[in-house]
Amino acid sequence: MIQTDKILSNFQRSPIMNCIGIVTEYNPFHTGHAYQLNTLAERYPDALRIVVMSGSFVQRGEPALFDKFTRARWALLNGAHAVIELPTVYATANAERFAAGAVRLLHQLGARALSFGSETNNAALLQKIAAKSSDKAVQEACRQAMKNGEFYGTALRQAIIAQYPEAAPIVNQPNALLGLEYTKAIQTYGLNMNLIPVKREGEHHNDELTTDWSSGSALRRQIRTNDNKDHLSKTLAPYLPANIIADCQEKILFNDYTEIERYHDFILYESRKLSATQLASLADFNEGLHQVWPSAGQKESWTSALDSLKSKRYSYARLNRMATYTVLGISRRLQDEAHETGPQYGRLLGFTDAARPWLQRKEFDVPLIQKWAPFVNTATGLTAEMATLDQKATDIQKLCIKNASNRKGGEDFYFTPWYIKK
Repeated sequence: MIQTDKILSNFQRSPIMNCIGIVTEYNPFHTGHAYQLNTLAERYPDALRIVVMSGSFVQRGEPALFDKFTRARWALLNGAHAVIELPTVYATANAERFAAGAVRLLHQLGARALSFGSETNNAALLQKIAAKSSDKAVQEACRQAMKNGEFYGTALRQAIIAQYPEAAPIVNQPNALLGLEYTKAIQTYGLNMNLIPVKREGEHHNDELTTDWSSGSALRRQIRTNDNKDHLSKTLAPYLPANIIADCQEKILFNDYTEIERYHDFILYESRKLSATQLASLADFNEGLHQVWPSAGQKESWTSALDSLKSKRYSYARLNRMATYTVLGISRRLQDEAHETGPQYGRLLGFTDAARPWLQRKEFDVPLIQKWAPFVNTATGLTAEMATLDQKATDIQKLCIKNASNRKGGEDFYFTPWYIKK
């Protein structure tokens, strides 16, 4: 294995424009995200920081708390040089397909290094663990564990540790598998990308605001459940970069964020409307679940429906993603084709002065879309299906906004990419 320092030294000497890719959701943007961007800026001041970000829906199977355009601007104000939307078909997929879509898109746009939060900054170790996870013995052990009722993540962790005990401190940490999926995608597709893991600080999935480095889960929970908006705005301030506090406070005060209960009603509506045959055509609906899903949809709440569907084979996370497939109409065929073919485009959400030379190169392997209407009106085939899905996701995310006056549709068509002069 090549040592991390040597990898990064070679990266900086590369004749290709130095371009570090970051895969993220920024749901919402907080100090932990700013820390990663600032760390990269300090270590590699001459490198471009290109972010591929989930758009209107996120991988946990729900609409993003704030709209994608606002989240992109916050990132640009805090160290990102360009933000590109990850097409919804990848943003809502399982960890393997999410990672593969995002990493391939970054590579198509010229990134030759990938940075992500990790419990270790040892890139060589992550590469070794990722390679082990693809071994036949590990894959077979993983399949057997899943047959015995373990969820995929748990099964894979157990299988990796059985074959490679030294991996235990890494793979047993929150979000570890996603970092491994990024690494594995680079290996699987033979991408010319170096790894720059940034050691995490603070909380990962804690639902409470406990430290200066709180989690997105805690922030979402506080915003969606706290009715004292004035107090909430002050409470959240320590967890947000100073230059976005006022903007975020305004959004909270005017209820310009998604209300999860509204989204749950979309799920119940689709679950009651779709037939078992229609459900069977959607992504990830296997093993007869399409037969019992409609009856679960008759429950009084999605929380109750989830409890009735939960089993050893189907985790809450997986079921929430499947619920998103009912709302957005993501078919198995579309998701499979998108995964096999790879990203067809990237949509630019915003950029800074530093990204101008990169944008002007126009030597990308996929179109980088700046004007949505001309693109989507002439798109065909898989590209058209993916673009239509992105629009649908944005429109439904807007319908989930708590403040009714902010639910206007068609936002994709009248948005112009942010330009931040800095």
